[in-house]
Amino acid sequence: MSYLQTLFTPHSLEDFFTRHWTQKALHVSARDPEKFKSLFSWKKLNYLLNYHGLHAPDLKFAPTSKGFGESRDLRDWRDRLNQGATLIINSLDRHCPEVAEAIALVRDEIGYRTQVNLYCSPPRQQGFNCHYDTHEVLVLQIEGEKQWFVYSETIPYPVSESRSRDRLPPESPPYLECTLKAGDLLYIPRGHWHYALAGDRASLHLTVGIDCQTGLDWWEWIARELQDDPQWRQNLPLTWEGNRDRLERQLQQLSERAIALFQDPAIRQKYIEDLAYRDRPPLPIDLPSQLGIGIFDNPWESEFIWVFPETMEVKKLDSDYYQLRIASKKITLKGLRDRLADGLFKQERFNLSDLAEAVPEADFYSEIVPAIERLVTEGVLQVRAD
Repeated sequence: MSYLQTLFTPHSLEDFFTRHWTQKALHVSARDPEKFKSLFSWKKLNYLLNYHGLHAPDLKFAPTSKGFGESRDLRDWRDRLNQGATLIINSLDRHCPEVAEAIALVRDEIGYRTQVNLYCSPPRQQGFNCHYDTHEVLVLQIEGEKQWFVYSETIPYPVSESRSRDRLPPESPPYLECTLKAGDLLYIPRGHWHYALAGDRASLHLTVGIDCQTGLDWWEWIARELQDDPQWRQNLPLTWEGNRDRLERQLQQLSERAIALFQDPAIRQKYIEDLAYRDRPPLPIDLPSQLGIGIFDNPWESEFIWVFPETMEVKKLDSDYYQLRIASKKITLKGLRDRLADGLFKQERFNLSDLAEAVPEADFYSEIVPAIERLVTEGVLQVRAD
């Protein structure tokens, strides 16, 4: 089962993507208050606040309209929460390993950049006025309850540049009113207006923002690719004395080059490949083994575990050349026989005994040890001796 499906259970992912994605909000009642407890909890929040030294822009309060600004004083935080402020931790995935691992799975399955923010609201308080976001939103209710009101969009598929203070929410009533309880999920499409009220107890929820690419992003990517082409960097002709003919001719030539570029399958494939590995999570640091120390201290008791195995892609480039991509890392391995490659890449974890038994023809010291040492020091393979 995919990780996304576990988040949406008992609702079907196929139904979600067919009937709701980018179209209308969806409330999924899990009937399991413990569903998201492995991701976050009051205990983890207290640990972050007490020991991580969080401050702006990662930590802030809302609504700002009531004067809840920034502060590094713990006493101020407590006072503001008591006054009804909502505490927000942006980019929670950079501070909590469980959330980081989960969001890496979502990013891998969705294919676009994702980010997680945390919201802690006192009882019966509203953190934000009615607003819309310029990205897709998943709300995961961790603790307490929160009542949500979702309205139709007033501008289809808004981007940050299309925001305006003059825009107001629709006058029609919300098309979805629901109360999220612990374990529930809410999907809100980009551009759909919404606000929420905490229930009789303090509310704790995570918001997963999914920043999908658009046709505008495709245009911007093409423009960056053209930076290396002098024909696109040169000055356009002057319109000296009102003569625009040379300018017209050069624009026509550039238009023809642009059309050819957009129709080039190799360029489209390059963009798709770029999307696949853009904004991948960084590989975790694992010392001292990444320094080449202690990798084989207990060779026959140790287990070797791939980092982010769900992101692994392996390509055979030549008779004994393999290219490995994991998360944001790309590695080329030379002198790797096929059976050894299979033994390394086709399982999420392995030990040396199993590997030596599966590939008896591979020399332990000249083939197996160098390959594993390279993968460990590159940070894509971890050693566990416990």
